[in-house]
Amino acid sequence: MAGNNGRRRRTAAHGAHVRGHAAAGAHVASAGWGVGRPAASSAVPPVPPAPPRAPVPSGVASPPRKPFAHVVDVTDVARRQHGLRRQLIALRAFTVLLLLAAIGVGGFPVALQYQSQIRLAETAQEAENHVLGWPYPQAELAFEAAQAYNRKLAQDGQPVMGEAVDPFKSVAGHSTASGGDDSAASKDTEYQSLLDTGNGVMGSIVVPKVSIDLPIYHGTSEEALAAGSGHLYGSSLPVGGADTHAVLTGHRGLVEALMFTRLDEMEVGDFFYVKVMGETLGYRVDRITVIEPDDVSQLKIVPGEDRVTLMTCTPYGVNTHRLLVSGTRQAIPNPIPQIKDAPKDSRLWTAVATGVPLVAGLVTLAARHRPWRRMRHAAPLRPRGPHRPRRA
Repeated sequence: MAGNNGRRRRTAAHGAHVRGHAAAGAHVASAGWGVGRPAASSAVPPVPPAPPRAPVPSGVASPPRKPFAHVVDVTDVARRQHGLRRQLIALRAFTVLLLLAAIGVGGFPVALQYQSQIRLAETAQEAENHVLGWPYPQAELAFEAAQAYNRKLAQDGQPVMGEAVDPFKSVAGHSTASGGDDSAASKDTEYQSLLDTGNGVMGSIVVPKVSIDLPIYHGTSEEALAAGSGHLYGSSLPVGGADTHAVLTGHRGLVEALMFTRLDEMEVGDFFYVKVMGETLGYRVDRITVIEPDDVSQLKIVPGEDRVTLMTCTPYGVNTHRLLVSGTRQAIPNPIPQIKDAPKDSRLWTAVATGVPLVAGLVTLAARHRPWRRMRHAAPLRPRGPHRPRRA
């Protein structure tokens, strides 16, 4: 009896639990939470409809709408970006102009010196060609007359060596070097007539290692030294032979011409040449010395020697002393090579081979460099014009 009562109680409780779940389901359905039915809760506000767009006049295309244009305003950013681009372009142009100006300032003296070097070499070549056109034996007789002058000079002991003053000095802006109107060289008519190929040129001095190719003039006047190399009056004429010592002078450090500027690059064992009256004489450097301006002891004739000395001022830009590059004559082509076979000026061609590509590379780099390299791949930012108002 008791067991039956227990079973009835469990059955009644289970029925009450099932009826409770059914009532809850009916409540959910009545509240609108069923599947497939819209929610009727007042907690979610309705989305307002988009405002109507203004009608577009016929024939006028509607501008394309950009996503998020009403959210992101890039007007200021775009304006700053375009301003930066303009500044960088101007800076790049200014850099290129500065580079070209620097090249012009640095290259102008070089161009002047190169042009002068060509002109002076042409003057020397014209004098040589003029001699080659002389009828035989005019050049041979002129050469022999110069040799006779040298023999007499050696016998007399060189009573006059240059002028009373240094050929590289001037007083009150006027040259006091030999060859001036009042100098002994200009008054010596015999001296002026010897080795005269025309216009005062007696020959040429060629130093392949330092690109020297200059006409040689009588005396060391300012006019002579401005036009090439000057022969020091009182020294032997540059025709070679025993008991001779010719001294050839040249300026150094001129803006418009190199002349003897690079003479300090010469070393013992280097070669130089003197071309005179159709003859080419070769010399090997055997000593390089620096002397006081009034010291002529190393410019005198040494018995038995056939010597030529090249003289210029030193130190560069100071000019308080004189640089002497001296050599003795030796046979051509052995041991001294022909001029065309002598060691050439490697520094000149190295500078050209290095400088031209360097300048071209700098110009190209300045023209192509873009500091905004990272920005150029992004889409450009365009400021919004007044005809496109911001949307709320």
